Amino acid sequence: MNKLWVVMLCGAAALAGCKQIEEARKAAQTLKQTAEAAKGGTVGSEEEKDAELSAKLGEYIDCMNGTSKRVVQSRNRYLSWADEKLGPTGKERNIYGLYDLNASTCFPHLERAKTLQPSLPEVESAAIEYRKALEELDPLVKRANDYYDQKDYKDDKMAKGKALHPELMNGFAKFEQVSRGFEERVLALNDAVNDRQFARLEKDPARRLQYLAQKSQNEAKSLIKVSNVAELKELDLQKYDVALQTYERSIAELEEYVTAHKAEADKASGLSSYVSDSKTFLKSAKELLRRKRDNKDFNKEFFSKSNPRLVEGHPAQLIENYNRAVDASNRLRY
Repeated sequence: MNKLWVVMLCGAAALAGCKQIEEARKAAQTLKQTAEAAKGGTVGSEEEKDAELSAKLGEYIDCMNGTSKRVVQSRNRYLSWADEKLGPTGKERNIYGLYDLNASTCFPHLERAKTLQPSLPEVESAAIEYRKALEELDPLVKRANDYYDQKDYKDDKMAKGKALHPELMNGFAKFEQVSRGFEERVLALNDAVNDRQFARLEKDPARRLQYLAQKSQNEAKSLIKVSNVAELKELDLQKYDVALQTYERSIAELEEYVTAHKAEADKASGLSSYVSDSKTFLKSAKELLRRKRDNKDFNKEFFSKSNPRLVEGHPAQLIENYNRAVDASNRLRY
């Protein structure tokens, strides 16, 4: 089962670079199941090779899925109250600190990837640099987080906070640059595996249900890419409408098959949850279309800055609901 990369609710600059992690996680998971089937000798050599490749990519993806997301969340948390250019002053209305990165959860995946075939020199080299950047950033974030969590800025008039600010910004910037190169390499390989796996599903009548579910996820991915805008005026209404209609048809096609093949569908664990979460994503996608049609700016809504996921038709809400659909897709078992 091919792993999907997660679409993370990142800052505007980081969103494009971190939005595929859950999709890749899904892609690797699909092929991992295929690898198990391949052990029985029932899968073609190309699929066996893809399963082997995907198992290795899956370790990298599992590392990034938690860590890259957490780095972005920590940076966003910090910059939600501290000025990026000026740094903290101690006069802010609210001082929240940062989030720990939980970097240790990533390293076992990188270690396991080293033991797996095939050899991927460029990816393996990028993984080393990714780990170095993370090992440099992690203790820095911990120091800063402890400082703010203990409210030590009340004792030194924010002196340490001011000194840590440029180090934090440099650490976040370095990690973003390194992680982008690492993720792009993994994504390129994963996309190729995903395309080949989807083509095989399309040709196999016995896996029609799996094909339709994967097709709907592919269309969801296309839709979320078109919806990735910071302002309503940036949304291309024509392209978005086409992507939305295509996605809605893919969900309808899946539901029609499920209705007509109830016995088969009942054997697919997690299918009802996937369809439900997909329709929730579809609903929020329609709300964005209505906002564009009616010129109702999502950035003018009450929660647009503090918690945009609560705003109907906000791109952040689409990302949230898309992630849930992807999570449900990750749990599918045929």
